[in-house]
Amino acid sequence: MKLLVTGAAGFIGAALSRLLLKRGDHVVGVDDLNNYYDVNLKKARLEGLTSSPRFRFQKLDISNRDLIADLFSSSDFDVVVNLAAQAGVRYSIENPSAYVDTNLVGFGNILEGCRNQGINH
Repeated sequence: MKLLVTGAAGFIGAALSRLLLKRGDHVVGVDDLNNYYDVNLKKARLEGLTSSPRFRFQKLDISNRDLIADLFSSSDFDVVVNLAAQAGVRYSIENPSAYVDTNLVGFGNILEGCRNQGINH
């Protein structure tokens, strides 16, 4: 199975990607590696994943409509797991634009990619 996992450098995204690779799936991991928290921690998580030939990482912001459309049109995913998000209520007050861009616009772009490519899961 070929899966897209957004937020792949995050705690949950990296753990899920490891599990999927362990069971034999192919994973395309996407993350923008923003500095919401320590980027080195995110990079360390990715190092463990990129050692697998079934994992491909793309540094990509899901709020970029054109790049997300390109990603979907150049891949045929069976399943998409969207874990990319700006978390935390305080951060949404401090930086509402980042929160809206990722959590709303980005999620909309992922849904459009799924709809346009006929991905049901």
